[in-house]
This record gives sequence, C-alpha cells and structure tokens, in this order.
Amino acid sequence: MKNKKTLKILAAVIPLCLIGLLVYLFYNFQKKKEKTDALKNAPAFHLTTIDGGTFTQENLAEDQIKIILYFSPDCHFCQSEAKELSTVYDHYQNIQWIWVASEPLNEIKEFARKYHLNTQSNMYWCHDEMATFYRKLGMKTVPYILVYDKNNHLLKRNAGAIKIEKLLTSFDEKK
Repeated sequence: MKNKKTLKILAAVIPLCLIGLLVYLFYNFQKKKEKTDALKNAPAFHLTTIDGGTFTQENLAEDQIKIILYFSPDCHFCQSEAKELSTVYDHYQNIQWIWVASEPLNEIKEFARKYHLNTQSNMYWCHDEMATFYRKLGMKTVPYILVYDKNNHLLKRNAGAIKIEKLLTSFDEKK
C-alpha cells in the first residue's frame, strides 16, 4: 500500500519537475537569443573615456571596422592580446579600437601605457562604470570582443582568449 502511494506521488512529481525544467530552459534560451540579436547592430551605449570625455555609439567611425574589446587589466589573456596588438598595430591603423573595462580609471590608463597603445589616434580607452555595458550585452567573461563592419553590423563575436592576428584574419576574409 505504501509503495503504491509513493509511486503515485512520483508519477505526479516527476512530470511536473520535467515541465518546469523545460520552461526554465526555454526562458533562458529566449533571453540569450534576445541579447545575441541585440548585438547584430552596434548597440547604444554611453562610456567615459580615460581622459574624462564621453564615448557613445555616435563616436563610432562610419568608414572603419570597429572592434570593441571588453577587458580587465588583471586578465592574463587581455594582457597577451594587448601585447600582441602593440607589435602588429601598424598594420591595422584603419580599424577603430574601443577598449572597455570596469576597473578604476588609473588601472585602465596604466594598462594602455604599459602596452604603448595609449597614444594611438584610433584607439579609445573607456571606463564602464558599474559594468552596465557589460551586463547590457550579456557578457559572461573577459576578454569579450565584438567586431562591427563599416555599417555597424556585427561581423564577429568572441568570448574568451583569441590571438589578435586570428581575429583580424577571420573578418578580413569576409570583405
């Protein structure tokens, strides 16, 4: 008698748990899809540059490829990417580089100086106070890289480490 009662309870609970799990997974998939769809065109944003100015989507160059790199000065992968970029930068001056971090301004400035990327005219160093840009785009890791074409359409999205040369050749072939 006790076994039959247990079986009846399990027969009701297990399908309910499975239905709940399916609803949860579907909901999370939809949220992720919405955030990914929002990246198809360069999103609206408002950031502070390391010199105290403002950088928004209006500052994105109309005639250049744009690369937005969300980074952390403490991230070893980010350091490696900056070091690599500093050696090949001369070949890619036709790209607008936007480096964004939520760490304190002095750490961002020091990072830019350390890799000799702070004086480049097409390199922008921005502070994302309270990581609002990071959360808005649904980023989960650093480095996080978004590459947009001249019309602000997404060419490539990369979460995690990638060699700069590999990144640059991946969209260079799509021209």
